[in-house]
Amino acid sequence: MLCFNTTKNISSLAKIYLALNIYFSHFFSIIICLEAPQITIPGQGVIVGTYLKMFRAQNIKAYLGIRYARASRFSPPELDISEWQGVQNATKFAPLCWQNPSKAGNTILHKLLRNKVAEDHEFIYDEDCLYLNIFIPDGSPGIKGYAVIFWIHAGDFSNGAPTDIEPFQVVFKQKIIVVTFSYRLNIFGFLSTADGEAQGNFGLMDQSAALFWLKKNINHFGGDENKITIMGHSAGAISVGLHLMSEEWSKGGYSGAIMMSGNPITDKVVRNPRSFSDSLDAISILFGCNRRPTSMLLSCLRKVDAKTLATNIPPVEWGPVIDYGLSNTSAHFIKDYPRKIFIEGNFQKVPILMGVTDMEDILSLVDDIKDTKITYNDFLQAVDEILKHDLKTSVENDENCTNSQIITDAITYIYPPQNEGVDILKKFVEFHTDRMYVAPLFLMADILSKDNEVFAYLFSVRPQSKLLDLPKWVGVPKFFDQIFIWGVPYMNNSNILNEWTSSDKKISDVIMTMWANFAKSANPIISNVYVKWNSFRAENNSILIVNQNFNSELGNNMFSVRFWNNYYPNLVKFAANCCEVANSAPLNHINGIFTTGVLRNLIYILGFFIVRIFVMEKDTNF
Repeated sequence: MLCFNTTKNISSLAKIYLALNIYFSHFFSIIICLEAPQITIPGQGVIVGTYLKMFRAQNIKAYLGIRYARASRFSPPELDISEWQGVQNATKFAPLCWQNPSKAGNTILHKLLRNKVAEDHEFIYDEDCLYLNIFIPDGSPGIKGYAVIFWIHAGDFSNGAPTDIEPFQVVFKQKIIVVTFSYRLNIFGFLSTADGEAQGNFGLMDQSAALFWLKKNINHFGGDENKITIMGHSAGAISVGLHLMSEEWSKGGYSGAIMMSGNPITDKVVRNPRSFSDSLDAISILFGCNRRPTSMLLSCLRKVDAKTLATNIPPVEWGPVIDYGLSNTSAHFIKDYPRKIFIEGNFQKVPILMGVTDMEDILSLVDDIKDTKITYNDFLQAVDEILKHDLKTSVENDENCTNSQIITDAITYIYPPQNEGVDILKKFVEFHTDRMYVAPLFLMADILSKDNEVFAYLFSVRPQSKLLDLPKWVGVPKFFDQIFIWGVPYMNNSNILNEWTSSDKKISDVIMTMWANFAKSANPIISNVYVKWNSFRAENNSILIVNQNFNSELGNNMFSVRFWNNYYPNLVKFAANCCEVANSAPLNHINGIFTTGVLRNLIYILGFFIVRIFVMEKDTNF
């Protein structure tokens, strides 16, 4: 997609030439960028945007690279922005927040989703990166203004950018505003020293600063400040969930929330800040800094060149932490573990749309999805590793626990072995997806629906166009739902893959309409779609199955969901407690009958009967 930006007047002859070029070249994805109206932002200055055109008469307005805050390294964002003189050119993206460029996505899928204005330009990274972009329909916003989607990008809190999606079709077809923005990532956005020197969660604070700016200024762009929906995917969805429970930072800044393929109550999403201690040790050695006091460590790290820091930090799972009590100058963002906060009902009551795909992590779980030479023993070994991890986090000592067999028995009953190869592989993916995505989805929906309107879905339709050459048995991997949500089948991607099918376009139309309906009215099926989608309630557990038929199904009999949400935590706790007893000093009392080995056998028998009672419930219910 080509883009010609100008802030100068264009002659009539040139305008005729450009118009003819659009007409005769409609089969290309071309953007001809002319000046969009000037807008005055109170307290900042005047900006001029650009018109984005695709195909013949399709056009929207864009205002790119607008500053929303400033920030010093390892500090909360500052909302005070200096006013500029003259007219600022808002026709290109600002530098992206620092990350390791080698980690940036370069797959066909990434190229399909990436913003077309940015695709022909080399990305620039900078610490001064707190900028946002506003994409607006070309037309009258009406009396109240356009509804707004505030998009939080994915990337595991370490990578990603506002250019990762192309909002053109949603803005053009659905007549809503889409706002994208950058926020600090990895060590720049989530360094926490657990002692108040570096609070952590700076990236989340950036998100709130952008939301605050939007709430204050979107009316100048034709938007309705009372119709702002925060929306994110993966880490972006987790961020959305954290904004729901944030107190001073985000409360009152939005009217609805959309969470896709991410959930804040999933285990280990939010960590104790002390868990970064070993990483800080490694970082201090790597960059030759004193580890303690941490004030000296931070002073040293602040002097390291940003590129050097971003590209050389050791592998760390950066992300949100509980920062309650870690700063005397800045409000905390996360007071406690999200599951506890949500169960207690301490979250903002707004309408929610949320869901997952049916094979979220398939492309990361399996090295080669075409290699189906997997045995049942491979399945058991993979499950055993997961169980050991869960038990280890529940047992205070570091000794190996030998009581995982009772959990394995329960899991293999629910996910019974079938034929080798693809069937075993599908069973493992089902096990992982239920555990990490489907069960948390239902738990979160159940919690939120007590006070909110919640619409839940399971995405199970893949594009029919050939994409990444996925085998037929593979469902919908992570990010593949975004193809429909952003209207990619309506973009000209013939240089990447074959033409999109009419079915792909039809599904994309329905998805875009429902998501836009939700942003406009908190009801995804209020207009222009013929889909039945009941809101989620504990008594019906109704979710929408997003497939060719858009079926609304009940979740009452989802035994695996009840297993992971209700039974499994107790079973792990039971086994973990048994581990602690079994690994303690040998018990030689009661007439010398009970030894450690005998006790372990009794524990196993007791656990076995617990499992059988639970699985008998399964046989009764189905």
